[in-house]
Amino acid sequence: MNRHEIPDIDVRPAVFEDADKLAALLSEMDDDDPQHEPSIDGKAMRQILAEMAAYPDFRAYLALHDNVPVGSFSLMIFSSPSHQGARQAMLDGVVVTRARRGAGIGEAMINHALRIATAAGCYKMTLSSNLKRVDAHRFYEQIGFRQHGISFSMPLKAIA
Repeated sequence: MNRHEIPDIDVRPAVFEDADKLAALLSEMDDDDPQHEPSIDGKAMRQILAEMAAYPDFRAYLALHDNVPVGSFSLMIFSSPSHQGARQAMLDGVVVTRARRGAGIGEAMINHALRIATAAGCYKMTLSSNLKRVDAHRFYEQIGFRQHGISFSMPLKAIA
């Protein structure tokens, strides 16, 4: 999996005091897209972190290099009824700050998530990514993810 030297970063579960940092990182996910919607603020992120805390194995993580936030992701571990209760991990919201992309931060974060999932006894890790994130897809494939199936979504506002 190691394409190049992976930087030494600290990855830790995010806490409420990290809300502004997480919101700032997530604002960079699609900031080069003219259709990019404004990001959430720290107050909204604190509410999200509070809701996530209600789930036993759902956490946001913050990646730091020299104590500076450089990336984040969230990870949910759950038992799947369709696989006889086998545990699996779902990765979401993977973002590396624009200034540090291509430096191995993403790979280091994914490695960290894989260690968490393996230690929890998960049989697989999944993620979904918007079709427009072609560079992210290339990155995921380079580190070992393979496209599996198709993902569908429906905005619930459409249901009256």
